[in-house]
Amino acid sequence: MIEFDHVSLSLGTFALRDVCLKIRKGDFYFILGPSGAGKTVLLEGIAGLHSPQSGHVLLRGEDVTGIPPERRQIALVYQDYSLFPHMNVAKNIAFGLKMQKADRHTIERRVEELLRAFDIGGLRDRCPLTLSGGEQQRVAIARALAVEPDILLLDEPFSALDPVSKEKLIEDLREIHRTRDLTIVQVTHAREEAMRLATRVAVIIDGVLVAEDGAEEIFNAPETCELARFVGIENILEGRIVSSSDHVVRVDTGAATIIAVSDLSKGEEVAACFRAEDVTLSLPGSSRSSARNTFEGTITGFTPMGPLMRVSIDCGFSLEATVLRDTVKEMGLSPGSRVSASVKASIIHMTVRTRVIGD
Repeated sequence: MIEFDHVSLSLGTFALRDVCLKIRKGDFYFILGPSGAGKTVLLEGIAGLHSPQSGHVLLRGEDVTGIPPERRQIALVYQDYSLFPHMNVAKNIAFGLKMQKADRHTIERRVEELLRAFDIGGLRDRCPLTLSGGEQQRVAIARALAVEPDILLLDEPFSALDPVSKEKLIEDLREIHRTRDLTIVQVTHAREEAMRLATRVAVIIDGVLVAEDGAEEIFNAPETCELARFVGIENILEGRIVSSSDHVVRVDTGAATIIAVSDLSKGEEVAACFRAEDVTLSLPGSSRSSARNTFEGTITGFTPMGPLMRVSIDCGFSLEATVLRDTVKEMGLSPGSRVSASVKASIIHMTVRTRVIGD
């Protein structure tokens, strides 16, 4: 549906460098990266607002490198909504259809459909400045969809929303993607948004595409240690494989030996990666875990996370675990408590220690 073929694009001192990516029809594709990484520039490159200095942009199999935005059948929604302040909600939604010279019946029908779909019928006569951020964002997306594009580009649509409005918009977008024949490309720096919605993910850092894969692979099986850190894996223990047999490796980290399932070879420099929620806590001697990795340590602190609690543990190395608040109370845990932390070998993901980000 969308392809960047070795695209390089310079804007002042910033540059996208030799970007190659493919977005399939029907993808909910996320472009992830820190502020200033080039996410919006890439999105605007798809829309046709910037022309590459080298390489080609293809849409639906056609090279559109020199084709202007209005001929690309793409809708772009910015994070600041960009609604027309002098028009009410209904007129904002109808704007694109009027520009296409659609007949009055078609305009009225489409506006009514979108007012219902986004549950904003009661706002039809309101002006944008009287709306909340969440209401404005829903109107902006409804306006974008009115002209029935087959590609919807979203520039950090949740960034200015309160938690309730954000949750509503997430459900709206999930339903849009499920029910319409629509390819959605969304940029964000927030990993949790991509984890909830994405089918595929690209990670861009300093204008360089450092990873592109399915959401499951990016977040749970990153290819490098640096990418694992970027996608928020809390426990990353670097070391060297000291034995490898029958798809089971032992990794010497200096502070501990980690057992994991992997096809990597003896002698390789690696990192053992696992998320905090994959760690099981118990009191020393209270039970025998079937996990092949068990470490005893001392709790150094807690971080509340709603109904959950992040537990920081000194096991001779730093280890993070996520458990229910009720579990902390039931176990009588507090800073200084001794605990056993267990991790299954099959859960641990092994990455090579090749530096990618920032090279």
